Amino acid sequence: MSEAVVELCDVFCVHRTNEGDAAALAGTNLELARGEVLGVLGPSGAGKSTLLRVIAGIQPPSAGVVRVLGRDIGRMSAGSRSRLRHELIGFLGQDTETALSPDLRVRDAITLPLVLRGVPRRERRIRVDELLAATTLAGRADALPGELSGGERQRFALCAALAHRPALLLADEPTGELDEASADGTRALIIELARINGTSVILVTHDPATAEVADRTLRIRDGRIVGERRGTEEALVINGGWLRLPSDVLTQAEIGRRARVRPIPDGVIVTRADSDSGPIGPVGSAAASARPQPPVPWVPAQVGLCSVARTYGYGLTTRNVLGGLTHDFVPGQMTVITGRSGAGKTTLLKLVAGLDRPSSGQVMLDGHPLGDCNSEQLASLRRERTGYLPQEPVPIGFLSAAENIVLVLRIRGWDADAAAERAARTLTRAGLADRARQRVHRLSAGEAQRLALARALASARGLLIVDEPTSRQDENNARAVAALLAAAAHEEGQTVICATHDPTVIRQADKVVVLDG
Repeated sequence: MSEAVVELCDVFCVHRTNEGDAAALAGTNLELARGEVLGVLGPSGAGKSTLLRVIAGIQPPSAGVVRVLGRDIGRMSAGSRSRLRHELIGFLGQDTETALSPDLRVRDAITLPLVLRGVPRRERRIRVDELLAATTLAGRADALPGELSGGERQRFALCAALAHRPALLLADEPTGELDEASADGTRALIIELARINGTSVILVTHDPATAEVADRTLRIRDGRIVGERRGTEEALVINGGWLRLPSDVLTQAEIGRRARVRPIPDGVIVTRADSDSGPIGPVGSAAASARPQPPVPWVPAQVGLCSVARTYGYGLTTRNVLGGLTHDFVPGQMTVITGRSGAGKTTLLKLVAGLDRPSSGQVMLDGHPLGDCNSEQLASLRRERTGYLPQEPVPIGFLSAAENIVLVLRIRGWDADAAAERAARTLTRAGLADRARQRVHRLSAGEAQRLALARALASARGLLIVDEPTSRQDENNARAVAALLAAAAHEEGQTVICATHDPTVIRQADKVVVLDG
């Protein structure tokens, strides 16, 4: 039995589709010690989520060796891998919708893993109460998942993954949709699990604060581990002689595609080759230079709230999410809605989009009360004016990125040529020009989210509503998304209303509205 809890040796994972093969992991090597908390960072599409799925036995490797808790995953049957997950692994994926049954109240959803493992009733109750207290969710324990905010669902899904005290926890962006206080509590819960129970943890994250709590962090790019940080020491990782130099270092040295390497007694010197044409701009750099084409064929939407309240449930389960909110959004500016998880940010966006109705009060769009419209009229208004990015976007998987955008524009009455041109321009601005013809199921979670944002931006004609647009983005892409939203307001004439916890987006806002519940 190996001392390491997880070992990967030269692991490849190739996705085979009708459009060709793509390697999500390309010779990945990794070790995780017992009780160690390991952070994994990297840009969208680097292979982070695939790495977790391979370790969990959800996705078999195409080549290489994966050992988990002494078992060779690649040599196990699907049933054996399933039993291993059931007994010893806690898995929290990016899609929290699949972690909680829509028909189970969340207390029951957290209890279910313990019931399936034969834990006695009294122990089950104690364990569930411990998790609810640690995540400050006891007051929402009897709610259905559909009644929760995105941040609340994320914390409940983590509770379900931790309920059986797994020997190995695999968590994909566990703090992606959480406010700072909730994120701190979630990180503390994970670290406590590791320290008290000796659980080994792999955290995939874009959040620097989450990475900081790890004993060690790895950086992954193009399916390979390229860097490691332990304490204050950072180092590049060499895989079978393969070494990737950081792009900012290459740019600073004015090295593009070709370099010379010269050994010296205590290392090597890398210099630009004579045949090199100079540094290459980052992928998606065209997004910074792409600008909308004047003139803008719409005017910014005028949105106002007058004593808007929204209540869910009945009797003892009644919950007041919004209470008497009055606010006028400035047309052609970017307004950020922020506040703790569950404060009503997503509810507010749905009310403005006409996807939900207030319990009292009125939502006004261009001077007209939405409460006077029926469902068909609200849908027509959305087609005419609104681009909407939900918290859990679902682009159409069997269509390409460009086809996803063209489809929504054609539904809104654009002709084919104009729709194709706007789709191409919007994908470029979102840094996805090179992914335009890729089917959605081949995109990373971060890329799929940016596609959904591009789709909303392309279809907006005066009103752009977006919910947590950077929750799956690395730091560079988060900055690009924030700038894109600001440009949509200031250059395209959109009234932008954005719910977020991300300081990068908040800094770009013209106005900030804080909801406190």
